[in-house]
Amino acid sequence: DNKSMEKIGVNSPAINVKENETLYEIYTDGATSGNGMENSSGGFGVAIFNNGQLEDYYMKGCEGTTNNREELKAILYALIQFGKTKPTPIVYSDSAYSVNTLTNWMYGWERAGWIKSDKKEPKNLDLIKAYFDLVENQGYQINLQKVKGHNNILGNELADQLAHLDDREAQKLMLRKE
Repeated sequence: DNKSMEKIGVNSPAINVKENETLYEIYTDGATSGNGMENSSGGFGVAIFNNGQLEDYYMKGCEGTTNNREELKAILYALIQFGKTKPTPIVYSDSAYSVNTLTNWMYGWERAGWIKSDKKEPKNLDLIKAYFDLVENQGYQINLQKVKGHNNILGNELADQLAHLDDREAQKLMLRKE
């Protein structure tokens, strides 16, 4: 219901959820130390809310990565894990690059043979193609939305801490879930 959505800091339009139906709202984030450098390290975090209540979370680290790559991996994880559930889960990301890529730009790139307007191949194309295939060919679906980062939205803050692989800080945030 709307009150539980407000409780976690999301003011969204009313969504019709039938009794005994699960509405997943999933917050994703990626982070990198030394972004773009050869010795960079990073990770992504995913905070999963079920009908407004924190249900689960996931975090994974990676070496030699970029921030944008980790942002995309977090969204891809959410799509793979929850993209077949009904009603369609809402996935929030604070990455304008990721949201624009996966809701808009990739369709033009695909029509152009996976080439951008500058005649270059998009970065992270393996992840973008995987997302495209799941959505366009395998029936996976999420409602991907941009959320403002670092704006005291519990789910987004939790995903950020998980992306930074800071489990202790994430545990503190989880205590705020009620």
